[in-house]
Amino acid sequence: MEKMKRNILASVLIIVLIGIVVYTNFPGLFNQADNSGPNEFNVTGDTSVDGEYITAPNLEILKEGMTAPDIVLENLQGEELNVKNIESNFVFVNFWATWCQPCLKEMPDLQKIEQEYNDIVQVVAVNATNVESRHKNDVVKDYITDGGYDFTVLLDKEGKIYEQYSIINLPTTFIVRQSDQQIVKRINGMMTYEQMEQYVKELQTK
Repeated sequence: MEKMKRNILASVLIIVLIGIVVYTNFPGLFNQADNSGPNEFNVTGDTSVDGEYITAPNLEILKEGMTAPDIVLENLQGEELNVKNIESNFVFVNFWATWCQPCLKEMPDLQKIEQEYNDIVQVVAVNATNVESRHKNDVVKDYITDGGYDFTVLLDKEGKIYEQYSIINLPTTFIVRQSDQQIVKRINGMMTYEQMEQYVKELQTK
C-alpha cells in the first residue's frame, strides 16, 4: 500500500513538472488572446494596407462609380446633419475610431487638407461610435477637442452607416462628388498628406 502511494505521488509530481515545462516554453497554448476587440486585427491579412479590422469581409463592397448612400447622423453638438447637403465640390467621408491608431495618425493631415483646399473639399469624419469604449460620445468629443480639429464629425451610434458603406477596415475614406453623389474614390487604410493632396489634384480634372 505504501509503495502504491509513493507511485501515485511520483506520477502526480511528474505530471505537474511536465505542465510547468509546457507552460514555460509554450505560453501561447494557455494565453489565447481575445480577438473580439476591433483593434486587434490587421486588414483581412493584407499587410499592404495600414489599418484596423472592424467587421467580417462578407459584405457587398461599395465601389467607385456607385452612388453614395445617404448619411444622416448627429454631430458632436447633437444636431442632425445630412452629408448630401454640404456645399462643396467633393467630400472626404472618413470612417474612423479613437482606438484605431492609423485613424488617429491621419487626422492632422485630414485637418490640413481641408484647410488648404477648402474651396474644393470638405472632410466629414464618421465615427464608429457603436464600437467605441464606455462613455462613447465623451471619448470622441474629448479627442476631437483636445486635438483642435474643426472638421465635421458625425456619430454612427448604431453602426448602420458603416454597414451601408461596407466598411471592412479602419480607416476607410470615400471621396464623394456632391453634384451627383457619386463615389469617385474608395481608399482602404491610412492616407498620407501627399496621397490626399494627389487625390485633390486629380479631382480638379473631374
